[in-house]
Amino acid sequence: MKLTLLGAALALAFGTAYAADNAKHDKNVIQQQEEKGGALNNDTSFRVLDKNNDGYVSKAEAAGNPDLAKRFKEADSNKDGKLSRMEYLKIMAKIDTHNAADKVSKSTDGKAATGGTKQK
Repeated sequence: MKLTLLGAALALAFGTAYAADNAKHDKNVIQQQEEKGGALNNDTSFRVLDKNNDGYVSKAEAAGNPDLAKRFKEADSNKDGKLSRMEYLKIMAKIDTHNAADKVSKSTDGKAATGGTKQK
């Protein structure tokens, strides 16, 4: 019985230390994202860009992300001068898809198989 309690106490202590370390790591990730003006994921990026915490990204706030600033008018589908989280996520998905396609295209330029067979 005492051994079980000791084991449970140790597990709780290590679990708490692990959770505290993860919380520190999460804070560092968000801080890095804020410093770069971008983000590692769209949800955090929205919060980073929404400086006044009103739940929307204004055109001025969007300036923190150059890709978003360029496509702000396209992203603002209801033309209210600000981006809701949904408008933001839609445009960022388009931007991310476009960027990924460019990377794939650049990495395969000149490396594509011709589809032919070698004659003997």
